[in-house]
Amino acid sequence: MKIISFFAVLAVLFFSCGCEEFREALEDGGGVYDDPNSENFRPRFVVGVFTIVEYPRAGDLEKSLAMPNGRTVWINTNQNFSSKNLRDVRVIPRPGNPDICDLQFKLDRQGKIQWQVLAGNNQAMPVVLVVDSRYAGRFIPELPEDSGTKDNWVTLRVGVDHYTARGIAKFARKNYIYYNPDTASWFNFLFEEEKK
Repeated sequence: MKIISFFAVLAVLFFSCGCEEFREALEDGGGVYDDPNSENFRPRFVVGVFTIVEYPRAGDLEKSLAMPNGRTVWINTNQNFSSKNLRDVRVIPRPGNPDICDLQFKLDRQGKIQWQVLAGNNQAMPVVLVVDSRYAGRFIPELPEDSGTKDNWVTLRVGVDHYTARGIAKFARKNYIYYNPDTASWFNFLFEEEKK
């Protein structure tokens, strides 16, 4: 009886909220795991950028990824960039097709250096964007916009779906905090023991 009631509630939520809102509510966890400083937080929409391996040799440093069209692409598992250096994300809908989006990444200092190396080494060769260990698209990395300010933005003309783009943007800051914890929090456990 409880299972039937559960599915009835899910069906009502699905049809009253709409598909996308319902999916976001389920993935959001109801706000329980939203604090990136909490031990319960789990990073979501984690990005990585990997170089493509044209002639795989089946080594431990190579991995195949399934693409949406049924093909596979081989990548070098040493990532060139990750969410650890991604401070913020902007979603840029493509003109004429708002369901396909490009991204802009705001990088920290280390991320800007990594991106410059990535763009320098792959000037005319595409790299792969991976989101939560799944293929999201390929693009040619562009050098960071050098505006003379501390805002280090790069543009990815990758063409991801709207849902993935919004998820990356929504969780970018939280993932950055999670992967770069405040050093003062490293010793919080000492003070918690004293309080007991």
